[in-house]
Amino acid sequence: MSSQADRPLFDAHTHILPESFRSDRAAYADRDATFAALLASPEAKVATGYELITSMSESGIDRSVTLGYGWTDLDVARESNDYLLDQSAKHAEQLIPFCSVNPMWGDQALDEIRRCAERGAKGIGELHPDTQGFRLSNTELLRPMMSLSLELDLVVLTHSSEPVGHPYPGKGTATPSELEAFLQAFPENKIVFAHFGGGLPFYALMPEVKKALENCYFDTAAAPFLYTQEIYGQMAALIGSKLIFGSDFPLIAQSRALDHLQGSAVTPEVAERLNAGAHGLFS
Repeated sequence: MSSQADRPLFDAHTHILPESFRSDRAAYADRDATFAALLASPEAKVATGYELITSMSESGIDRSVTLGYGWTDLDVARESNDYLLDQSAKHAEQLIPFCSVNPMWGDQALDEIRRCAERGAKGIGELHPDTQGFRLSNTELLRPMMSLSLELDLVVLTHSSEPVGHPYPGKGTATPSELEAFLQAFPENKIVFAHFGGGLPFYALMPEVKKALENCYFDTAAAPFLYTQEIYGQMAALIGSKLIFGSDFPLIAQSRALDHLQGSAVTPEVAERLNAGAHGLFS
């Protein structure tokens, strides 16, 4: 999967944070439940914008979507969002910023979405329903956020989990049944389900599920931690260009994520299809 002059290589799922989030973990963990769950450990990987740009140069990735996390503290979210927006302004040809909000904040979440969209945010996410205290099937709670994202033409990306398999930090209730309820409620929105949607595409062989999946995408973030390499070909056969490449940098190095894909014996056409989906969303 190599970059082409007429089709830059996208990584649709990366995370960057200010240096202070790494150097003062204890303070952020005290303030924010998601940070405490995912990033409080000194072993948890945190990367700055500079480190992402360096990684992109080394791995041959041309453009990366920069995501926040599902913050629970509004001030932490604003600090993170501002950093993503500042970094994207500095590296406008390389970084595509999203903003993080918690729908539990009500009008404050909507205000933050508007503020970030005015500064160039292209999406909302990553949502982390479990640490943020909501369910994706609670569609009435989510409706104001989803209506605004539709109005502003913003992509919404949410964490997803498998209902079976090994445990890991962040695994939770955003499983295929929850994701389908979310899709059914908001069929006009641009939605990305991270981590292969917890396996939801496998149900695309059911006609009603295939129809529900028409307007959503699935990224490959953290694939080496979750699945064997056969996942790419099988998923691509089920959902085609609705599958988009994502690394989950810095949890997974971009070079490692590309090696995992390239070593999977998928054809060049399938690999390019993963990139084409991202162009449909972000170009």
